Amino acid sequence: MITINPYLNFAGNTEDAFNFYRSVFGGDFLTVMRYKNSFEADNAAEADQDKLMHIALPMGKGNVLMGTDMLGDMAKALVHDTGYHICMNGETPEETEKLFNALAVGGEIVVPFDKAPWSGYFGQLKDQFGIQWMADSMTTINPYLNFAGNTEEAFDFYRSVFGGEFFMLIRFKDSPEAGNTAEADKNKLMHISLPIGEAGKGNVLMATDAIGEMCKTLVRGNNCFLSINGDDVDETRKLFNALAAGGGKVSFPFDKSPWGSYFGMLTDQFGIQWMADCTLN
Repeated sequence: MITINPYLNFAGNTEDAFNFYRSVFGGDFLTVMRYKNSFEADNAAEADQDKLMHIALPMGKGNVLMGTDMLGDMAKALVHDTGYHICMNGETPEETEKLFNALAVGGEIVVPFDKAPWSGYFGQLKDQFGIQWMADSMTTINPYLNFAGNTEEAFDFYRSVFGGEFFMLIRFKDSPEAGNTAEADKNKLMHISLPIGEAGKGNVLMATDAIGEMCKTLVRGNNCFLSINGDDVDETRKLFNALAAGGGKVSFPFDKSPWGSYFGMLTDQFGIQWMADCTLN
């Protein structure tokens, strides 16, 4: 089954961030790999040897939150993406509120967790490590993306890559925000969802059109990737190549990696960063 998981980059404090996330969500780390124990040991400065090359924390129903420490010039060039949120939820509104409040400690609540105009409960925050979260009616952790008016074009492309059918396609003109939306923006998408993998069992890729002042402040950073994996190497390679089509930029071709799996990295034509990492069976 195809899966999509968040992969986060930090400028040296990945371990602090993931200890915090484990305190919020529970669970045990699947992988903790330091540079000194990796194939990059000889290329890492002495001060960076104990930093994390890779860490993975299982979350929700089959998801994994992953991260790495960027080193040297890459750490200096790290920019937070304002158009990327991680959408999470508990089994009940009460559990979701508890997770939301725990994530908000030391961070900033943007939209307080409360009853939403579209039914259900909703909240939005930036945690103490600069990662943006949403709390909504999802039982897995899912990527929520913001685009500067071209969400529909982007999601038509993603549907061509992953298949599936849209659900909850809501335009601003048909939403509770219709009266507050400029005429030129009414046909843009307030929300769209695309199931990834088997409907009801896999992930959901979601997005909105950032309009007005939100659009002006949209920044495509480099601290958040979407990590994809197919059922096997061939399927993962096919997905990777499809995502790279149409003007995308491949930074690491999909091929056998030094750590044994197949790996690739790209930025698609809409500025979203993806990585593919498929373990050989």
